[in-house]
Amino acid sequence: MNETKTLKLWNKNFILLWQGTLFSTFGDVLYSICIGYWVYEKTGSTALMGLLSSISMFVAMFLGPFCGAIIDRSHRKWMIVGTDLIRGLTMIGLGLIAMSQHLEVWMVLVTALIAALCNAFFTPASMTVMTDLVMPKDLVRAQSLAGGMRSLVAMIGKGLSGAIIAFLGVPFVILLNGISLLISALTECFIDVPRAPKTGLPISLKILLADLKEGARYVLNDRCFRIIVVIAVTANFFGSGMNAVFLPFCLGKGLDVVQYGYLMSLQSISALIGTIVIGTLNIKSELRIKMMLFGFPLSSLLFAVCYSMQTFNTLALSFLITFFVSAVANAILNAAFMLVIPREKRAMISGFIMMASSGGQALSSLVFGLVAEFVDLSLLGTVSSLISILPFALMFIYPEVQKRFLQAELSPEL
Repeated sequence: MNETKTLKLWNKNFILLWQGTLFSTFGDVLYSICIGYWVYEKTGSTALMGLLSSISMFVAMFLGPFCGAIIDRSHRKWMIVGTDLIRGLTMIGLGLIAMSQHLEVWMVLVTALIAALCNAFFTPASMTVMTDLVMPKDLVRAQSLAGGMRSLVAMIGKGLSGAIIAFLGVPFVILLNGISLLISALTECFIDVPRAPKTGLPISLKILLADLKEGARYVLNDRCFRIIVVIAVTANFFGSGMNAVFLPFCLGKGLDVVQYGYLMSLQSISALIGTIVIGTLNIKSELRIKMMLFGFPLSSLLFAVCYSMQTFNTLALSFLITFFVSAVANAILNAAFMLVIPREKRAMISGFIMMASSGGQALSSLVFGLVAEFVDLSLLGTVSSLISILPFALMFIYPEVQKRFLQAELSPEL
């Protein structure tokens, strides 16, 4: 019998996982904005910003499937705690170096690599734990509510980031991120995580390669998953690259770092509203899937419009609407996708899909960072957003993708 059979949505373990991620989210948001600003101010290079953004994605691409296989056989609770602990101590060390005025770009890149290695394990581990801490019928609400609170915390962090950087400086923000990660690790120590089917089984390179082969075979032999991989790679390549150069884009529009922080906070505001809508309204499964199918291409079209705006007010309004549409589509996809995958293969398959998605994002960050040295950023954002609409046509050309998601929502695993 599934251990989630008698669980309520707001149980102790779900709350502990949820509040732990809130602390780390706040610190991560402040750090990502301040370190990007520091690198660009120090070097003025969009290519270097693209490299910084791509590190975590390349790590996820190469290690994703292996991490999933390791997580399937490991105690996921201590995997989550350990990765937050390592990241926290690393950030505190970097913050102390920054306070001594000896911070260099290569140190930031090394720290990004360490954080990326930890995230490669933390993300699939926390995703699979979430599915075991609530009943399947509550998964959409659980992910939406948890995501909504993360968005609220991220909104506050992004909104305050510009002022914090301006008045307190980069070293303080780095130290704050380290402290938030240590608090997160502490709260996660008290989570009771159910054993996964493969927990405690031996781990070796041969076994990991066998699991990787099994995951690849499972994905490649299933046309629905093959289509999802193609969409993930191409849509992320054309649709995510502007994230790596969004700060230069804003500065090129005449905005300052405080206004940049405000624009970044709009993403969290929209995500919060979107997840609240999905988590609280009793929307029929058929309508939810249609909202997802039309939401992604619509958000790409709206992004193309956003990059043509010229003033802070028009940028803010257009991004607010666009981020909301994107947040709704992603909230539905994240929950439905986990239900599509068999429980015993969730970490392995999600890791493989993450590899494909991260590969598209990593290449996009590098390419966009290089191209931005020579091409107007508004033009680059508009054209790439329009191109990113095309991959989503596959979900209409191959209706079995829609049917698979709908079946998972109507008949969740018990």
